[in-house]
Amino acid sequence: MLFRYPLAVNPPARGALAALILARPLWGQNAPLPDETATPSVKQDVAVVATRLDVAQASATVRVVTREEIAAMPGVRALPDVLMTIVGIDVRRRGLNGTQADIGIRGSDFSGTLLLIDGQPATDPQSGHLSADFDVPLAAVERIEVLAGGGSALWGSNAVGGVVNIVTRGADLGRSNVQLEMRYGHGSDSLDAGGFRAAMRVSESVSTAIDWYRTENSGFRDDTESASGLLRVSGRWDTGAGPVTLGLGYASRNYGAYGFYGTAYPDQQESTRTRTATLSSTLTLGGWTLTPSAFVRAHHDDFVLERDDPPFYENLHDAVTGLLRVAARHGLLGGALAFGVEAGRETISSTNLGSHGRDHRALFAEFARAWDPAAPAASSLRAGLRADTYDSYGSRLSPYAGAAWNILRGLTLRASFGTSFRVPSFTELYDVDPQNVGNPDLRSETAWNVEAGAALAVEAVTLDAAYFHRRATDLIDFVRSSPDEPWHAQNVRQAVTDGVEASADWTRGRPAFLTQLRVQAAYTFADLASLSAAAGGAAQGKYVLDPLHSKWDVAAGVALPLDLSATSRLSCFSRPSFADGVWLVSARLSWQAFQGHILEFFVDAENLGNVRYEEVPGVPLPRRTLFGGFNLTW
Repeated sequence: MLFRYPLAVNPPARGALAALILARPLWGQNAPLPDETATPSVKQDVAVVATRLDVAQASATVRVVTREEIAAMPGVRALPDVLMTIVGIDVRRRGLNGTQADIGIRGSDFSGTLLLIDGQPATDPQSGHLSADFDVPLAAVERIEVLAGGGSALWGSNAVGGVVNIVTRGADLGRSNVQLEMRYGHGSDSLDAGGFRAAMRVSESVSTAIDWYRTENSGFRDDTESASGLLRVSGRWDTGAGPVTLGLGYASRNYGAYGFYGTAYPDQQESTRTRTATLSSTLTLGGWTLTPSAFVRAHHDDFVLERDDPPFYENLHDAVTGLLRVAARHGLLGGALAFGVEAGRETISSTNLGSHGRDHRALFAEFARAWDPAAPAASSLRAGLRADTYDSYGSRLSPYAGAAWNILRGLTLRASFGTSFRVPSFTELYDVDPQNVGNPDLRSETAWNVEAGAALAVEAVTLDAAYFHRRATDLIDFVRSSPDEPWHAQNVRQAVTDGVEASADWTRGRPAFLTQLRVQAAYTFADLASLSAAAGGAAQGKYVLDPLHSKWDVAAGVALPLDLSATSRLSCFSRPSFADGVWLVSARLSWQAFQGHILEFFVDAENLGNVRYEEVPGVPLPRRTLFGGFNLTW
């Protein structure tokens, strides 16, 4: 079942209670699966990240954040800010406004999370640190889908902890002929940000859209300034057989990189450029649905280790990813079968890593069947298998099986099993610098995952809980035994991770002024002593030995008189580097100047408690920050 939360209306409320409210809910869970043959111009509340089939409900944990929910979140200006509000996701930002972030799911590190944009891989083959260099303005996002748990049976390499799929608005105008949006804001540390969206229907079957956004700030301390610009151009042609879509993206980022990759030389600097192109289609031919696509991503990275002395150490990297995919779907044995083929290539040309390339090919298939096809929420089974072949890493099979049972009205149990893998990044293989040493003999990281969960909906209350267990082999990390030696890339023989996730929602209207209230928590358990022994007794690990231990938050929103609304969020996280935990509070107050959400004025506040904290050890983040502005939609 997919739960959506509309924007707040404005019933009467007691203003004194606003200070006690802590943020609105951010996603739906266990979303139904997409109807690929539905009318293309109609937006659907579906999640495509977990399956290519829509005949049965999900057997794994799937979470969805909609565009309306993103618009109401406090302290959110970039995609990583949204992701850090989702239970089970560990976002380690090195700077605000989308400067750079590492995204992990269920205790995996950032390299074990597969990032997708409209189903195409955003993961950077040079380094997972650069995978979140998205070329998608936040206002261009239609929804964000998260699959928690291994996803290699569907998506291949890197989907160890889970998969994030960013679905863009593209040039889909729905029933509109023209869309015009503008946004602008100014805040702490000379933060200046703004952008627009312009979309129009060129003819009855052709539409186009442009999304643009820029930010610039002076930084909260030396070597933390940043500037970025994001541009996305989209086109759509509705043919008689289905839509053909084109997406072109460009992002440029320049920022001070204080301590990003080590503290021995903290005054670092970095600039990146991301360019993507996607051509895809969903065609219905007879009883078949075909989804061919072609995708290319080019990423440039210019890194200076000592910004006052660039010749001391400067790296120039150019990485390119190309992918062709064709998938087909057809009814079979009372259910549905999807199968397809992929072929891709990754290359890098680097002053430090050298020039390298690798090809990969894949075959995949998935079958799903509900016991009662006439009932979308019926108990169901799902199974999938994928075979990947990588140059230098051989072939690997990734199976998946899952089931969902509706044992009582409103109560659904789910369980799944699957395997996953990832091949090393080019940095892990070939990097040699004063702080890090790669290892060309690294093996692929592999894992198997099991999950059991339950969801209960009773009138105004929705509960969801899941337990997961992952056993990883040849886990890849940079480790060392003392601060005086560089980090060395190494395979950790085995790593076992267990965890639990839970959330509770009270839906709007009880009491009337409360638009939403949610409590959620995630706990991850890993034996760090065993991990250290598996890493040859290393005392420090960049990622594996500093996992997220706990994360929880309380979030809600209220509708106030005079067309005002307030949202805020109290969150806490802990890990070995911050064992006592970090408490953070954010809040947002907005006013709708006209009915229909045409013109909104808002004020955002992050880290209201003025807490000193780090999400990456050695990389401080700003204390209290304020941001205010307006959003215009026509």
